[in-house]
Amino acid sequence: MSALLLAGKPCADAIYAKISQRVAGATLFTLGFDEPKWTQYTSSLTKSAQKIGVNCQNRTVSDDVLPQEFCELVDTAAKDSRIDGILIQQPLPREFSAAYRFADVNKDLDCCNPLSVASMYEGQAKVCPATPSAVKELLDHYGVGLSGKHVVIVGRGNAVGKPLIHIMLSADATVTVCHTKTVNLPAVCRTADILVSACGVPDLITDEFVTDKTVVVDVGLSFVNGKTHGDVSSDAYEKCRAISPVPGGVGPVTRAVLFENLYKLAK
Repeated sequence: MSALLLAGKPCADAIYAKISQRVAGATLFTLGFDEPKWTQYTSSLTKSAQKIGVNCQNRTVSDDVLPQEFCELVDTAAKDSRIDGILIQQPLPREFSAAYRFADVNKDLDCCNPLSVASMYEGQAKVCPATPSAVKELLDHYGVGLSGKHVVIVGRGNAVGKPLIHIMLSADATVTVCHTKTVNLPAVCRTADILVSACGVPDLITDEFVTDKTVVVDVGLSFVNGKTHGDVSSDAYEKCRAISPVPGGVGPVTRAVLFENLYKLAK
């Protein structure tokens, strides 16, 4: 029997219904490199923004841009009173990571400024990172409880894995974090009530990683033969209890949460 699909659109629509009238007229500035994963993402953001009356200023740079120039672009946006929220590509190459510090915490849409991160872990942040927040929103929408559940996160990146630990612990889940050095990864994943994969490795999660009781949230995004692909292989879909598809799962909810964050910051 195939798994229940945790489609993102119904969850995203519920978020838009709450904020669409309130966020109209706000302005979002995005900055990243001219590469397919980022340009596709900002294109989707722009389409969603148009539906709720948000203005998007999308800026992409070539690979030969200097780190200082990149930082200056963020700093300029931070000082522009017409811009309500700033979204910077994550992760950035190490030599560009200082750019996050130039994102004003009052405009830091995805909680990437170190001060925003510190506030989040202290429970005082105005907003939390959109993708890990979207994971919780999606589970809440489909009535998947977190309190007392064992959540296994595959991936320890700054954009998803690490902040997701905080979000899941705040919901009273018990959390295990796995990574490339984890011994016997499939066995660890099989102990999960909820398995979240955020690696960007196509078909990493096979049926060997799940049971018929596992709820899987696929946050992975990669391109295979020009098409978007998640971390979860097709055979896992036939075995687990429920799963968020790629595309169409966490992605739409992430975009909706970003606009919800924009509303909170603009307010």
